[in-house]
This record gives sequence, C-alpha cells and structure tokens, in this order.
Amino acid sequence: MNGVLVAFAVIGVLIGAGYFSARFGLVAVAQGPTLNRIAFYIFSPALLFSVLAKTSVDNLFSPVIVVILISSLATALIFILLSRIFFRRNLSDTTVGVAASIYLNSNNIGLPISLFVIGDLSYYAPVLMMQIILFLPILLGILEASKGKVTSVKKIILGTLLNPLIIASVLGFLVSLNHVVLPEVVIQPLTTMGAAAVPLLLFAYGISLRGQKVFHAEGDRPVSITGTVLKALVMPAIALVVGAAVFHLPPHQLFAAVILTSLPTAQNMYTYASVYKAEIFAVRDVVFTTTIVSLPLMFFIAAIMAA
Repeated sequence: MNGVLVAFAVIGVLIGAGYFSARFGLVAVAQGPTLNRIAFYIFSPALLFSVLAKTSVDNLFSPVIVVILISSLATALIFILLSRIFFRRNLSDTTVGVAASIYLNSNNIGLPISLFVIGDLSYYAPVLMMQIILFLPILLGILEASKGKVTSVKKIILGTLLNPLIIASVLGFLVSLNHVVLPEVVIQPLTTMGAAAVPLLLFAYGISLRGQKVFHAEGDRPVSITGTVLKALVMPAIALVVGAAVFHLPPHQLFAAVILTSLPTAQNMYTYASVYKAEIFAVRDVVFTTTIVSLPLMFFIAAIMAA
C-alpha cells in the first residue's frame, strides 16, 4: 500500500501548494483558469502522447476492461436519468456531470494502484486508453457542440479531431499500435513537458479551493452529492455485480475491476469544466470528495476481497 499512500501524498501536497499559494497571495485566484488553459492546451497533449506511445495495446479487450466499460456506461445512464428528472441541466452541464461521475484518475493514481494494490500493470493501459480514445473524444465533441458555434455533424467531428488532446492521443495510439520506437530526441522532450501537466493541473485545482467550501452552493449541491455517490460507491458496486454474476471473472480479475472503478474522479475533469464553463463548482466538489474517500474505500475493498 506504500505506493498508494505516496500517490495520494503527491496529490495532497500539490493541491495544498496551490491552495496556500493563493491563501498567502503568491498567486491570485483569478490566475487559476489561465493555468488550467496552459495545462489543457500545451502540457496535457504532450503527456497523453508520451504515455500512449509507450503503452502496449495487446490486452486492450480483456474481460476486465469490458466490465469497467459496462459499469461506466451504466453509471453514466443513471446520472443522465437523474439529471433529466431532478436537475434539469443543459447539455454541457449534464455532460460534464456524467464525466465527473465515471472518468477515472488513471493518469496519476491508476499506475501506483495497479502496481502496488492489484500487483499487475496489464489492466492499467486498457483503462487509460479506453478513456482517452473512447470517452475523451465523446466528451469534448459534445462540449464543443454545446458552445453553440458548431452547426453541423461535420463541424462537430472536425472540431473534436482538431482538439490538441485528441490529436496527441490518436498519434500516440497509432505509434503504440504499430510498435514504433521513437528516438530519445523526440520522446524525451515530450515526456519532460508531459511531466508538468499533472502538477500544474493539481496546483491550479488547489488555487480554486481558496475561499471555497465543499457543497457550499445550494444549486450545485445535488449534482455534487450525486456525482460523488455514483463515482465512489455505485460504479464499483456495478463492476462487482457484473464481473461476478455476468462474466464470472476469477478472483484476481474481479478484484482488479472493482479497485480500478474505485479510482477517484480525474482532476482534469475540473479543467474541462473550467475551460467550457460547465458545472465548475460541482465538478470541483466531486473531484475533491472522491479523492478524499477513495483511499479508505480501496483499503476496505482490499481487506474484504482479499479475505
């Protein structure tokens, strides 16, 4: 469990650095969105390309990834139904709410969790690639369309494909798929740039916490609580039921599926919410609360399923 603790310590320190930098006036709270845009358009594409280019795709369609996909889609459907009935949010708000409920923090926490808790890295790459290649284009495509400037399917597809995150992800996937080994002079600068993405995202997230309270906005509270419950409890429960009752996964694969669906919401969901100005406070709350509760939840799952 040391790797998990280290991963959460890194997250806590970086978020804390951002918060206290804003608290003591080293940076202004208004500078947070600028840092988000820098991370979104410059450093994150470098990270996505460098990670995917070096990731094997051999186990992309394992039973574990199918269970995670089903649990993600089922959780997304539940959020959409609740939003339709109770929240009545617009398209962009609903889309970001769905993403906050299902998009796993695979980049930052997924690797140490896979290595030290599951003890097998073969499940990590498919989850990462599923989110980047499948979920991310859909998310960004809907958000681009919801801005009101896109008027046709052709423009929606074009706007999505021209997004730097999508371009970097597709290129990285193609490099990995064709087993291309890039020279160090190409991959190392991108890897170094990509290494700045997560710290910058976490630092900007910490800045956003200055002067804010979790679940403080009454209008956002239903979405915040719903997203937290769906991500932290419902999604792993669906994975457990589907993996055991439908796919009859062996114990280790079932454990991997449940643990991976217990990962907290990815911090970059707050970045997307900020860039597209959709459910910013609710997504921030979901990221924060799921990050806090995920570690004890994983300890509980490990204790129960390893027994």
